[in-house]
Amino acid sequence: MSDVAKSATEIPAGERREARPAAALKNGGLSGRNRDFIVAAFVALAILTMPEWLIQIGGYEALATKIVIFMIFAVGFDILLGFTGLLSFGHAAFFGTGAYITGLSLKHFSSDIIPAMLFSFGAVAMVAVFIGFLTLRRTGIYFSILTLAFAEMIHALVLSSTLQAWTGGDNGLTGLASPTLFGMSIKGITVFYFCAIIAILAFLAAQMLKRSPFGLMLRSIKENSMRLEYTGVNVWAYKMMAFIISAMYAGLAGSLMVIYEPYVATKFLYWSTSGEVVIMSVIGGVGTLVGPMIGATFLLYFENVVQGMIGEQWRLVLGIVFVAIVIFLPGGFMQVFRGIWRITGHRIRSRRHNVPDMELDEKQQRGARFG
Repeated sequence: MSDVAKSATEIPAGERREARPAAALKNGGLSGRNRDFIVAAFVALAILTMPEWLIQIGGYEALATKIVIFMIFAVGFDILLGFTGLLSFGHAAFFGTGAYITGLSLKHFSSDIIPAMLFSFGAVAMVAVFIGFLTLRRTGIYFSILTLAFAEMIHALVLSSTLQAWTGGDNGLTGLASPTLFGMSIKGITVFYFCAIIAILAFLAAQMLKRSPFGLMLRSIKENSMRLEYTGVNVWAYKMMAFIISAMYAGLAGSLMVIYEPYVATKFLYWSTSGEVVIMSVIGGVGTLVGPMIGATFLLYFENVVQGMIGEQWRLVLGIVFVAIVIFLPGGFMQVFRGIWRITGHRIRSRRHNVPDMELDEKQQRGARFG
């Protein structure tokens, strides 16, 4: 045993644990907890001040509320795609279900948003369990197509004559009562701060999940699910939990969308809504939590502000931007921030490759064989 190894074994375990964060800071890095705290503080500040700085760049207050709602949608989607590696093309099913159940509650039960949101949570959870049970046995493109198919079936069901009396058919669900919170009317800037607080809490919950043993297991499934199955881990159960959690985020966003604007559009269940959240995640940075929130801000700002500047060709321009990001910035906008962070002298922990995909050269193989 070398002198370095001996000295390491002579240090008590507790002191070794305390030495790691100090060494990280000495080398220009930050411990995971400190980094998460700083990121959460910046996210909270950016969200709470959004009505002010968004107006300065041509936006408006109502757009800030919509951006915050889609941030929740994008963070939940990142739990499924970024952590677990499952690409869903049918998340509009949960967004729309949450919106319709909230709308029906406001119209037929009570104008209070609390019971409306609780009803939508229950309905979204049941839909997620049903769809997840039937789709999670498949992986890759087969899973993606199945989720899209179920979302389109729900969309068709809402438009059908069978449910038209309840859903409003092509016209959407109209005539909703003005939302209230414990008897007080909630609208305008009040809705924004209500949604903003929920968005911050949702981000913190996702951040804690990422660092938890459950989150580490999800990322292990993304890296190599087959190896986990060989060790006896019930991979399907973990995927189901991730699917349900992601669906609940989408349902929460759909519910808040109706509180923001008391009207349920059929578009909430359409495939384009699923496509939007995929684009938000990709251009922001999959698996980063913050990236999809930035992607949601960029896409909605582009759709609502830049569109008015460049006219009918805005979709073409957006497509060019999306293609350029995928080709030159596969890590999304977060890749730019990582580059800036690295240039300023800070270290970023590199991602480990999948072990089965690594090819060891002859020297490495001898080292692995003989130590």
